[in-house]
Amino acid sequence: MVLAVALLVLAAATAGLVLLVEPIPTWYYQVAWWSYVVAADDLNRRLTGRSLLRDRPRRFLALAAVSVLWWALFEAINLRLGNWYYVMDPPSRAVRWTGGILAFATVLPGIVETLALVENLGLLRRVRVAPLRWTRAKEGACLALGATSFALPLLWPDLFFPLTWGSFVFLLEPWNRRHARRSFLRDLEAGEAGPFCRTLLAGLVCGVLWETWNFWVRSKWMYTVPVFEELKLFEMPVVGFLGFPPFAVECLVLLRFLGAWSEAHAWTASRLARLTAIVVGAASTLGVFALVDPVAVDSFYVPLEQLRVLSPPVRSRLARAGLGSPEKARRVLDDPETRGRLAATTGLGLEELERAREGVALVLHQGLGEDRALQLQRVGIRRVADLARCQPADLAAALRAEGPQPRDRFLERRAGVWIRAARRTAAVSGR
Repeated sequence: MVLAVALLVLAAATAGLVLLVEPIPTWYYQVAWWSYVVAADDLNRRLTGRSLLRDRPRRFLALAAVSVLWWALFEAINLRLGNWYYVMDPPSRAVRWTGGILAFATVLPGIVETLALVENLGLLRRVRVAPLRWTRAKEGACLALGATSFALPLLWPDLFFPLTWGSFVFLLEPWNRRHARRSFLRDLEAGEAGPFCRTLLAGLVCGVLWETWNFWVRSKWMYTVPVFEELKLFEMPVVGFLGFPPFAVECLVLLRFLGAWSEAHAWTASRLARLTAIVVGAASTLGVFALVDPVAVDSFYVPLEQLRVLSPPVRSRLARAGLGSPEKARRVLDDPETRGRLAATTGLGLEELERAREGVALVLHQGLGEDRALQLQRVGIRRVADLARCQPADLAAALRAEGPQPRDRFLERRAGVWIRAARRTAAVSGR
């Protein structure tokens, strides 16, 4: 029953996304991930009789809370890296942060449930390798590599940003080997790489789901990864998918570290300790959100009736015609036949509708949003095709001349995303 309901919710949300039923385009990612987590948990229960969500609900909630803090750490690191940013977010800070918390809370549960599913399906059950001979010298080298992998991306982010997705493995796994109930190093010492390989596979599965669901939604993240921007699958550079498997290993190493550390310190089980952890965790998360929000959120969603790139009469008439969102307007305006019928029903001329189509397309292009589209119009860019003729550095300089903003910290990279996408569009259309 639980599995059926979770799959039904996912299917209904997907239908709502396709049909642009509000507010699904904004919230689809959260609905999809939580549906998946519940479905995977129930499938694991059917396979083994054990369910994390049913049997250990407190542990599940703790896992979700740690997940929020864990991903907030990477959001803080990204203030230095600038590898991703968010577009078309809800304009209300409270709603926006709530959506972020709900999304971040799925990271660890998603990986844990996926890994359990991989194991319960019997995939990569045994992978024999030559036993690892662990020495004190190797332990020192591992810790040094972890510290270096953490520091280098912060010092030279454009060169060493990939090291972020694995640094905690080298820092924490030697401790896990000594103290945790399970350890990848102890597995490798026994000549067994199955647990490690299964975790890599779970990370890849989660990565594909993350990027698939992110690609189709309105409120999403975009990547500005140096060097690898040309070849993408969904919004992610293809090479970037290699980061998901080690990230899953990093997540498991963290959870094993936290579990062993809690068991070794009995005071952490006290009510006061738990309350303190909740307060400190919540304050830390909100502090990171406050720092990240002005930099990483590049645009906000605005319904068509309030879209200032259109004149008031045009947006009012289009809204009365049932085109409540820019996405709905674009579907209608992109088709010459429906555009002609719309002209007849709204009394708007075909030229007015063509200008409206170009304005809406600019707003939706790579999630530029209303404010960015207005900025671009002020510097002479009124169509997506105009972007294709720009250079990132020149465009960033022109936009900064309008007045610097916190979100402009990585503006040249973001301008590169807009321009490359515009050139791909121009190449496909033959313009």
